[in-house]
Amino acid sequence: MPDKKLIYIADDEVNICNIIKSFLVKECYEVETFNDGRSILEAFNKRPADMLVIDIMMPELDGFGLFEKIKAEDLLKDVKVFIWSNLTQKKDKERAEKLKIDGYLVKSDYTPASLAMKLKNILN
Repeated sequence: MPDKKLIYIADDEVNICNIIKSFLVKECYEVETFNDGRSILEAFNKRPADMLVIDIMMPELDGFGLFEKIKAEDLLKDVKVFIWSNLTQKKDKERAEKLKIDGYLVKSDYTPASLAMKLKNILN
């Protein structure tokens, strides 16, 4: 059996991270959660994930800043990156597109179960 795909989720709301993680673990993914941008950056530098799901509004380093740092270190070659946010302003979505982030997911559009299924479909 191949290694489990690794997903990193960064969101300052701990409960949201844990709920999404539980659904993804049931789908046989390895999932690590983080509550700020710096922690996920440190982990990513040690062990890059197959997918990042990052909130924009986080302490230490916001989602866009995190993406830019990882991209600058050329660690994104085969990594899917999704913004997962409640921010629905056009400027935020345009910034994600300009940075070539794989997708912009609005939190209110997904339940934890539907998000897990979407991520599963993307990784497979």
